[in-house]
Amino acid sequence: MHARSVLVAAVLAVSCPAVALSGAGSPGWPIDRAHSRVTFTVNKWDFVEVEGRFLDFGGTIAYDPAHPETSHVDWRVRIASVETGATNRDKALQGVEYFDAAQYPEMRFVSDRVTVTTPDRFDVHGVLTIRGQSKPMTVPVIYGGAHTIPGEGTFEAFQTEFTLNRYDYGVKGGTVLGRAISSDVHVKLRAVVNRP
Repeated sequence: MHARSVLVAAVLAVSCPAVALSGAGSPGWPIDRAHSRVTFTVNKWDFVEVEGRFLDFGGTIAYDPAHPETSHVDWRVRIASVETGATNRDKALQGVEYFDAAQYPEMRFVSDRVTVTTPDRFDVHGVLTIRGQSKPMTVPVIYGGAHTIPGEGTFEAFQTEFTLNRYDYGVKGGTVLGRAISSDVHVKLRAVVNRP
């Protein structure tokens, strides 16, 4: 029911250690999970909008403003951390008819190249894997700038939103409710890193 998702969200995105926008040859900066988000929305019965999020995710980002094309993303999201405000629905999403978290505990996006479209906007190209199925995708990323907070350091912010077709990744759902839920899932990702 909810395949949209990351950076990517961004990604898609969207784990354990996971969102990574890292410069070539750089270890990157860890995602600050307290300030980052992996959220999604999906329509049910064509008039109810279900909102959800994944609470367990992470990763690293290394970003060189002088050479943003060298950036790289590696984002992992733990399926078992899904939260939609309904316990039974959350359990169903983790079940074999949807994400099958027991066999595929995480979804992952790994970039292979970045195209700069404007000084603060990029198209991040890579591969998204959900439920063991990997497919190429491009995620539009907006760079939110660097922000210095006294006593806490400097933070770099990135965000994205995009739409996925959950059927492309085998996230189909049951024969009844599965059809009541839209195939399209809208994903919004916010990644904040605390760089040294």
